[in-house]
Amino acid sequence: MRSLNLDDEILSKYLLDEFNTEDKSIISEELLKRTSDYKTKELEIGSGNGKFIVELAMNNKDTYFIGLEYSYKAAKKAVSKAYKRDIKNLTIIFGEANKVIDEYLKDKYFFDKIYLNFPDPWPKKKHAHRRIFNKEFLNKMHPLLKDDGIFYSVTDDDNYALEIMNPIYKESNNFNNILDNDYVHKLDGYGVTLYEEKMRAIGHNIYFFAHCKK
Repeated sequence: MRSLNLDDEILSKYLLDEFNTEDKSIISEELLKRTSDYKTKELEIGSGNGKFIVELAMNNKDTYFIGLEYSYKAAKKAVSKAYKRDIKNLTIIFGEANKVIDEYLKDKYFFDKIYLNFPDPWPKKKHAHRRIFNKEFLNKMHPLLKDDGIFYSVTDDDNYALEIMNPIYKESNNFNNILDNDYVHKLDGYGVTLYEEKMRAIGHNIYFFAHCKK
């Protein structure tokens, strides 16, 4: 195992800081350099402490993974995991997801799979506008995916799953459900986040959605 001391050189190897980089072309150029040799690319929106995406990168070395994360503390934890395992095929972008997608990914990168794991449900009505998942967001996923690319989303919030996410998926004209049911509570081979482990331990239902781009 490598040292956990994350100096600037280690951070720069894995982390692109959209919040604090004035010359945005630096991020665009660096991302292109890192991903150009990979035909298969996957994106996680809200990569948290990195458990999910780092394990994906470890087990799929021919695929390049990009994780978007709003919390610097969480992003550094993801970098730490990647560095300890000497991961070569992963970049974490520290920034706001919608802005990063619009400025750096849209019309430039096309992903085989996109993952949205446990977005904050913002359960209070007055905070509903802060939810990342809505009709506009789902429509934003469509051009980011390759033909037949798959968008996965996961939540442990019953209301978010049944009253918001599932109806939006059913109304969508851009995606087809690839599951036998609207959702499943376990998806074999998907991978596990630290948050899922904690929520299952206290008895929460987990809702997995999987939709293919039309």
